[in-house]
Amino acid sequence: MHKAHGAEWAARLLLSLGALLPYWPLLTFGAIYVTDDVFASDIFNGELPARVLAGQLVRQGHLPVWTNELCSGFPLTGGVWEPLGLAFFSLFSPAVALDAFLLVLLLVAAHGTYSLARRLGTDRPGAVLAGITFAGSGYIACQLKHLSIVATVVWLPVGLVLLDRALAPSDRAKEAAPGGPERPVSASSLSHRFFALGLFGVLFGEQVLSGFPQAVYICALSYGAYALFRACGNRERLGRLPLAPVLLAALVLAAALGAATGAVVLLPLSELGSVSDRSSALGWEWTTMFAYWPRNAATFLLPYVNGDISDNTYSGPSLFWEDYGYVGAATFLLAIYGAARELRRPPVAFAVGMTVVAYLIVLGPATPVFGLLYDGLPGMKLFRLPTRFLIIVELGLALLGGIGLQRMATDLERRLGKGPSLVRPIVLAICLGTVLDLFVHQPRQNPMVRAKDWLAPPTSVDFIRNDNAQPRTFTPHHRDLHVRAFQLAGGWTNLSPYFRLRELLQPNTGGGFWNLPSADCYAGIAPRWFVDVWGDHNRPGMVAQQLTRIDFRAPLLETRPALPNVLKAFGVTHLLSPFALDGADLTPIGEAGWASVYRIERTARVRYVPAARHVKSETEAAERLRSADFDPEREVLLHQAPPALGPIAPPLPGIVEAAGGARVAITRDEASRLFIEADAPADGFLLLADTYYPGWVAEVDGVPAPIYRANLSVRAIQLPQGQHTVVFRYDAPSFFRGLQISLAAILSLVVWLVKSKVQG
Repeated sequence: MHKAHGAEWAARLLLSLGALLPYWPLLTFGAIYVTDDVFASDIFNGELPARVLAGQLVRQGHLPVWTNELCSGFPLTGGVWEPLGLAFFSLFSPAVALDAFLLVLLLVAAHGTYSLARRLGTDRPGAVLAGITFAGSGYIACQLKHLSIVATVVWLPVGLVLLDRALAPSDRAKEAAPGGPERPVSASSLSHRFFALGLFGVLFGEQVLSGFPQAVYICALSYGAYALFRACGNRERLGRLPLAPVLLAALVLAAALGAATGAVVLLPLSELGSVSDRSSALGWEWTTMFAYWPRNAATFLLPYVNGDISDNTYSGPSLFWEDYGYVGAATFLLAIYGAARELRRPPVAFAVGMTVVAYLIVLGPATPVFGLLYDGLPGMKLFRLPTRFLIIVELGLALLGGIGLQRMATDLERRLGKGPSLVRPIVLAICLGTVLDLFVHQPRQNPMVRAKDWLAPPTSVDFIRNDNAQPRTFTPHHRDLHVRAFQLAGGWTNLSPYFRLRELLQPNTGGGFWNLPSADCYAGIAPRWFVDVWGDHNRPGMVAQQLTRIDFRAPLLETRPALPNVLKAFGVTHLLSPFALDGADLTPIGEAGWASVYRIERTARVRYVPAARHVKSETEAAERLRSADFDPEREVLLHQAPPALGPIAPPLPGIVEAAGGARVAITRDEASRLFIEADAPADGFLLLADTYYPGWVAEVDGVPAPIYRANLSVRAIQLPQGQHTVVFRYDAPSFFRGLQISLAAILSLVVWLVKSKVQG
């Protein structure tokens, strides 16, 4: 017994070391990675800032439901509520939190796969190989920049282990004579099965809370397929009833409770989706726009045969980081060997089928399979990038590689007529060789930098703060500038261009790391009216129409004369560019490293406006904002007209003079609450240049006031003459409804687990 325990501990230790070796800089708790996506960095511009801001809000005693630091205001409720990550970012500095979070996720992936391989009958060396392979797989290496994806998929092997414990035939049933009477399940076995299902519900809830529905959907399909496979092989009975249907019904309930646990994330995500460009299915072309390049099948054996995005040598038609699935040459060959030699075993047959079907889905439109599933499988039309089913392929190859290693060792012993003493060194060499293989090939996809250097505020931060106490920045052509940095850096072999790029305060970086808010942002999904103004990585917005082109040879940034007024309408105080401006009349205030900084005069986040104009469409609003006679200090454009508002001509000169006597100031900013003191010289409007979004309410002197969508994407309320206290508050109704459902589901699962444990 002690010897077996010692062997198990040794295997787990080797597994941990092997899984973490490719990511050893994380063990310093002082490193972050800045993996690029050519036009932005999903980790540095996307995932990391939101989590850092959420942690800051928790430390300040606020719920992380909204931030004013990103996107002129943006909801946080849909993506930062995964418990483990939220705890780390609330307790520690960004680098420590990120490193600790990733180390835990990698260990979950490795040890979950090890346990699953053992459940499927693999010996310890084979299970170690499987765990190392899955944690070090190309999918996880390339998707580390998507923390929400990784935080979901690493739990997949653990979920399958729990389903196996709940649904697989018991040892007593396996020992029954073929064709003999079916064995009744014992009370103890039944309680253990229900306890495993309760734990599965908790785990599924953790996955849903990670905030990436596509990854949850992929895992759910895997769980469903495996549950049916195990249930079909279970012939035990519960009294007069077959056991399998009872367990499947309990599984459905546990999964439903797990999904309900994630309601605190799902409902806000649904709300955001309903006001975004993705409020309806976007069609086949959108779903398959970045289809897998079939030639990348060769990368399972030769990882960079088609080039490498990290040094900008990849030139394929697909996204490298969505196609890359290298799991080690030895693992891939052993997976083929194991599949061929052990196909008669039902678990192996299932693993082979799972891997093949998943890869056919990954191939997308290259075969008819994805098209059939797209039309026939509910939910498939909601997501793009079928390449993300590659995680199932990776897990299948890892498991089959472990099975193949065990079978190869057995076959060698038989052929050579030698005992384990000769074969064991070969097995160990394959495991260690795979660790070194992954250590050589995978880390290049995640360039590590010292957090102390990378997160230090660039010169432009203090430069702008000293110029304005409440700034809001904008970096024109930031995607083009990022592409330029990617080219100069040779992918990310030389990080100097990215260090210089920091000075330009690309979207999310200023607000996420240095509390210097940006007007636009980098977000996977945003309200459609926000995208109408600022654009996203799929389409340009109205502001982009004021930026004619950028000339890297001159160097010169050509703009239209209306740009200052357009930016003023959205509260932008400073523009940053590495180039001189041509066309717009902006005030240059100096240079900070690579950034030339320009001031937009007489702009503010909140202001009194004497008159309003009712616009009936987004097109009409955009045309008016771009017109030469539009003045954001005199006029606000409202998309829903107040009852007393009729057609209004440009304000009279007397009204303009009255506007000059207005005094408006933000007295307290608490992210989800904003306090404003206003002195209006006449009846007019208060414009708050923050993103219009469902759930925000306003009060003027304690009396509710309707909020109107203004200037395409921001907020306005009517403001009577005189002195007033105005409060904007984010009620977040979808979040609090979801929180109630989540707490009820968690309580139900706790009762489930306690009751199962007591009965066991």
